[in-house]
This record gives sequence, structure tokens and C-alpha cells, in this order.
Amino acid sequence: MNLYHDNGFLNVPAVDAYADKHGVAFILIIGKRQVGKTYGVLQLELNEDRRFILMRRTNKELRVIRKPQNHPFNPIAGYENRILMEGSEDDGVLDLMRIDTQDGSETKTQIGIVVSLTGIASIRGFNGSIYTDLVYDECIPEAHVYKVKNEDEAFSNAHVTISGNRELEGKPPLKTWLLANSNKLDCAILRALNLTDIVERMSRNGEEMRLLKDRGILILMPDSHVIAEKRAQTALYKAISGENKFTRMSLGNEFSYNDYSDVKHVQLREYNMLCVIDKIGIYKHKSRPECYACNVFGMYIGDDTPTYPDADYWRRRFQKEFPSLRAYYQRGKIFFQNATVKAVVESFIFD
Repeated sequence: MNLYHDNGFLNVPAVDAYADKHGVAFILIIGKRQVGKTYGVLQLELNEDRRFILMRRTNKELRVIRKPQNHPFNPIAGYENRILMEGSEDDGVLDLMRIDTQDGSETKTQIGIVVSLTGIASIRGFNGSIYTDLVYDECIPEAHVYKVKNEDEAFSNAHVTISGNRELEGKPPLKTWLLANSNKLDCAILRALNLTDIVERMSRNGEEMRLLKDRGILILMPDSHVIAEKRAQTALYKAISGENKFTRMSLGNEFSYNDYSDVKHVQLREYNMLCVIDKIGIYKHKSRPECYACNVFGMYIGDDTPTYPDADYWRRRFQKEFPSLRAYYQRGKIFFQNATVKAVVESFIFD
């Protein structure tokens, strides 16, 4: 597959054809800023006259993208000021309308809807069978963005709501485009699809594409050097004049807001188990002031070992009974089996 156009932007039609060829239902694209993710996917949806859903995380984001200066469809060639969002953002669902002009008269055609994750996840009885594609834009939030509670479950519920019974009726699955910048690896969408460790390894190895054929997932982490070199010469990057978290994310497609230097393997016999959170054991070293966290599936857990299920009450109880673990974490004295384990431990310590 030719991943890029000659100008360096992402070749979305080629990605779409590759996904169809290999029976892919979920296409996750984590890329540098403005490499053509959202533009390319929305252009594909419009040009092929698909009925689709554009999703953002909150109603507030719907209000932002509805403004002319932020409208995601206006930059697309041939569609400037032709795509309208109608309705109330407070409902979390907007009608997506296309304006066509012929012989001096205008007609409006509904081509899809725009929804918020928080809005659609709470709707029951919604019929999404007429929509072939779901485009979840900015599915990995920036570090400063409001966090949606239980966002992984909200996404799963939203997908079930939109998909309905189409596959049981012999229809193709909902094609789901997940688009994001490489902001944070420990995020809800990767947890929901159990992709955190895979994406972390891809990022560390500089891997641009991986097909999980048995799971119907295609992961792309485009690293277009043509676009990066061009953007490095723009005013902001010249002003920064160096490397920081933002430039590593936006130009280098690195998860620069996450530090995984504390992910490693250890000799577990050197540690004693302190407790279990969800399905993860936390151990304290027998002689050094450090802890280790790893999966304990299939391992022996003593009856007297404190165990905390994944629920708000038990998180608060864990924080009350093991306050020292926050200090261990802040001093960099907790190590982790992998990125997924780290994300779970962080959620128990801080959420």
C-alpha cells in the first residue's frame, strides 16, 4: 500500500481500499499534526457519498467545530460553505446537511450526523443502520482536555448503539475511523480496544503500520518526513527553535507526554505482594524502596491479600489504605510490566 500521496499527505483512499481487502472494521490513525488524517477521511466520505457519523468527545467540542473558522468541512476542496450542522449542540446530535445548487436553486440533503460521545452514549433506541461509517476525530485527547468519566465504556456503548444488529442481519460491520494526534498513550480509546501495549511497541520501534487481521483492526502511525520538514519551517516551529514535548508529538509522532522508562521486567521472587487492583498485583521489593506492578492472571493470590475491584468505591478505599504508593510513584519508584499495567495503576492512584 502506498501510504502517502506525492505531496506527503496521507493517502486515505489507499488506506480505505486496503481495509476493505483485509476485512478491517476499525482503522486507528495516530499521526503528526496536519498530516491529512481528518481532511482525508472526511473528503473520502463526501466524495463517495457515504452516510456517516462524525463524532467528537463532548458537546463543547461540537460548539467549537460548528464555528466557521473551525468547521472541519470548509477546507475540503469543493465543499466550502456547502456543509451545514443543524440542531442544538446541547442535545449532542446535529444533522449534517449538504447544499447543492442547480439551475439557480438550492437543495439540502442530509448526509449524516455529528454527535458527541457523551451525547450518543446516553441514547437508547437510536437507529444507526443507515450509516456505514463512524469517524471519531480527536479520539485521544490533549493533556489539558476535560476527561470523560469511564470514557472507554462510553465508547463501547456508543459503538453498540450505532451498530445495532447490522452484522446479525448479514450486513457489513460499521467502518470505524479513529483519528488522533500522539498526545497520550494512556487513553480510553486504546484501553477500550486493548491496544495500549501494541501501540506503545509500534511507537518505540518506529513502526508505521500493523494489521491485526484476526481482530479486524488496522493501526497506522504515519511518519511523513515530507510534511514534517515543511512544518518545521513554519513560524511557530522556528520560534520554538528546538525540541520539546509539543514538537516531538506534532513533528515526530512521539507519545511525548508519556514516560515509559519505568516499564521493565524484573525477578518477581525478589518482591512481596502488597495488594491486587483490578487484575494487577502490586509488589514491594524485599530490600530496596521500590515497587513493581504486573498482571496476576492465573497466579496464586493469598486469601489475606487486599484486593480492590475496578470501581469508584474500591479506588477510594485503595487510596486511603495505601497512600504510600502515591509517594512511591511520584519518586519514580514504581516499575511496571507494560504500558497497560501502568495506565491502570495510575488510574487507581490518581482518579
